[in-house]
Amino acid sequence: MKPSSINKFLLISIDCWRFDALSRTNPSFNTPKFELLTKDFVLAEKFFVTAPATRPSHTSYFTGLYPFEHGVYGQTYLKMFEGIPNLFQIFADAGYHITGRSERHEVFRFLDFEPFITPLDPGAKAQHLGSLEDCIQHLAQPSDTPQFCFLHFWYTHGGYGMSGIPAAPNFRTLVESGRTDEALRFYYAAVTHVLEFKIVEILKHLRLSEWAVFIFGDHGEGICEEIIAHGDTLNQNVLHVPLLMHIPKVGKLALPNAPLCSLDLFPTITHLAGIDVDYHGYGKNLLAPAAIHENRLVLSELDSLYGIGFLSRSNLEMPHHRVTSRTSVDNVEMNRYAEGVRLWSLTDGEHLYREDEQTGEFVYREVLSGEDGQCEAPERFRAAYDDILMNSRYQHLQFQETTAEETEILEGRLRDLGYVE
Repeated sequence: MKPSSINKFLLISIDCWRFDALSRTNPSFNTPKFELLTKDFVLAEKFFVTAPATRPSHTSYFTGLYPFEHGVYGQTYLKMFEGIPNLFQIFADAGYHITGRSERHEVFRFLDFEPFITPLDPGAKAQHLGSLEDCIQHLAQPSDTPQFCFLHFWYTHGGYGMSGIPAAPNFRTLVESGRTDEALRFYYAAVTHVLEFKIVEILKHLRLSEWAVFIFGDHGEGICEEIIAHGDTLNQNVLHVPLLMHIPKVGKLALPNAPLCSLDLFPTITHLAGIDVDYHGYGKNLLAPAAIHENRLVLSELDSLYGIGFLSRSNLEMPHHRVTSRTSVDNVEMNRYAEGVRLWSLTDGEHLYREDEQTGEFVYREVLSGEDGQCEAPERFRAAYDDILMNSRYQHLQFQETTAEETEILEGRLRDLGYVE
């Protein structure tokens, strides 16, 4: 197949979509229409995101870079490093018709691809009450019109549609009182709503023989003893998400046993489109699985030094010119978050190693069961992490706008590796 034979791309992001919120991975999940429409889609069973929050995770999807490379370390970092190509701009420059719709488009404010993403229903005040009709009409372009489309569903975030329901439960209370299964029922209901009643309506209007479709989570949701939501730590429920792929004329895509990463969509999609980009990141083309090493480790990062929230009125209504760096407004650094942490994790698809950058404390556990295990050689993961940092082709970007604390951490790493005295 020639990559240029595909000229229609649809990326669907489901906020907080974790790996077990799908019928293929959870027999109790009941979405028969979605199952029927996606029965020929390939499921990547070992797929992981680079960050546990919407802004840094989507930035990785759209640039093919890790957070330490694109600059959006955490949810509240305001903008990216400069000069990084993103899929929206790449496809717009290539003459594609761009459609970007989100149920919470404000979450992308100040990021380079913000101008390409508008409300899912421009006529609705509350997006979860809006119509899909306008969006579907925008997707209904002539067959010879190249299209790049992104849809982002937010209904699965936060309260899972419980707002306004009398006596709605507190999810933390449910989990802490041992009623995790009850909490999961509400979460699964929200995912079912998006899959069965929204995505189904969109997919059935498309001629799938023309479209490459990628359906994925930007991160998962904890709903366990360690973490209730997603932004506080690097947990397997948060980092392990579904990826469903439909690529016309390719047939059954054989995926490697190695872990796959959200970075991989960038080189895969640009390859399918036949667009030549100067990309030197860690993402791999999924159409060339032999190039993905069986011992690959996938990195995830969390930086909450400036907090985990972003959707405050002060952020959403702030003029763009006032953002003078990734962490400052009007040249004044934002307030630090007293409980902020810097964490990193590496996974081989079966196990997850997580370490606190500042204290060196670590955990090692199975991805699917969540059970903690003994890690006899943490040095292996620390060395692999250092290799990823030091072999990045985008190190130079880190020196554009680096806080004093980030500089100290970077210099410490360089000193440990013997690069500086």
